[in-house]
Amino acid sequence: MHVHVLGICGYATFGAANLAQARGDRVTGSDDHAYPPMSDAVTAAGIEWENHSDPDNLDRWGVPDLVVVGNQTRPANVELEAVRRRGIPCVSEIEFYVTLAGERPRLTVCGTHGKTTTSALLVHILERAGMDPGYRLGSTSLDLGGTSRLGSGPFVFEGDEYTSAPWDPRPKFLHTRPDGACVTRLELDHPDVYASLEAYREPFLELASTMPPDGVLALCADDPECLALRDAARGVVVTYGTKQGSDWLIVEPREQNGMQHFRVERKERRPLEVVLTFPGIHNAQNACAALILSGFAGADPALAVGACADFLGPARRFQILGAVGGVAIVDDYAHHPTEVAAAIDAAQQRYAGRRLIAIHTPHTYSRVSRLLEDYRRSFVGADVVIIGPIEEARERGMPKTVSSQDVADRAGPKHAVHVVDSSDEAIDLIMRITRPGDVLLVLSLGGFDKLAPRLRDVLEAQGVRR
Repeated sequence: MHVHVLGICGYATFGAANLAQARGDRVTGSDDHAYPPMSDAVTAAGIEWENHSDPDNLDRWGVPDLVVVGNQTRPANVELEAVRRRGIPCVSEIEFYVTLAGERPRLTVCGTHGKTTTSALLVHILERAGMDPGYRLGSTSLDLGGTSRLGSGPFVFEGDEYTSAPWDPRPKFLHTRPDGACVTRLELDHPDVYASLEAYREPFLELASTMPPDGVLALCADDPECLALRDAARGVVVTYGTKQGSDWLIVEPREQNGMQHFRVERKERRPLEVVLTFPGIHNAQNACAALILSGFAGADPALAVGACADFLGPARRFQILGAVGGVAIVDDYAHHPTEVAAAIDAAQQRYAGRRLIAIHTPHTYSRVSRLLEDYRRSFVGADVVIIGPIEEARERGMPKTVSSQDVADRAGPKHAVHVVDSSDEAIDLIMRITRPGDVLLVLSLGGFDKLAPRLRDVLEAQGVRR
């Protein structure tokens, strides 16, 4: 059929468009003010599209059989209003993904943190097991390429808790109706949607209570909020973590030869000796969740454990870009205060004894305002902290209720803390203070104008100054 996608240059919507093409559908689309690399990717995929919303787009390539709408599309979008007036069938992006998955087993990775890494590892394991998984991820899988694939086997969803569509405030993960799921962590996020932790918790309780009786729900036992979901669960619950009493107990985590090693002791089953490419106890927890769900899907445990040892991961999740002149450069997506702390802990584990320079751009005024005091614990393991401009994202044009200086005030006083107004200013500062042996850890949802690869290029061109 002819599928027309509004907001086609988003990661999720472009992924849906690619899957529709793989299924044999004709795909067209539109967006507003889209820019590379996504605008170039849509064109390179052979999709006809317009970089402006316009009711005429609904006739430009013939009237579509179905319109798919990304959740960044505004309710008053003129093209969406025309879709409604004309009665053209219309679904949200996540609803369309669910139809693409069909009746195959569905595995959904949920939680405040770690979703992309966990779901990418799960896909990697299922691929290694020859199960040809389909998937929808929040970032490009460096193991398989792309953010989505149709596949023919189990379908893996990264279970986003943000709204589904302009008309649908429910989180995306509830639409997936999974056979197997996990919840990695549960703490308040997206305060522009959820007014309180109680409101944020509610859809996770609904997920637990609506799992099929023969399904499995994996819960991180190290997080009390996450573990409390067990009381609402209808299906089988498997807990994992470092807490005694966990069904899957992580013991003896250690860093060795650039890899994380740990044992998983399982009740009434043989322990697993896991070697993981990613550092940090949070990634050991993520790996357990992926191993539990892959086992539920039928993957051989030994093969699954082996896949952990060569997992490249998703783009910009503790992605090590290399070392120049003895300086390591790591790019990470962390944008929540808890994620910032976890990434710094992981860097301390991987690069023990080395000076750590953390560069962070906070994300959205609503998140920073609500979680501002949490930043007091985010940078404990860093030696130098650099705070860039707050990424406005969907809140562009809204009142600036908080500043980067507010974050910096809470990042000290134990650290050298700097505030910069641009990525260029950040590069100038970093080049002045960096010396051989340092670790540069970029923590930013938007990448801070591709700061990490730019730092690598500048270091290569100029050398490291003592």
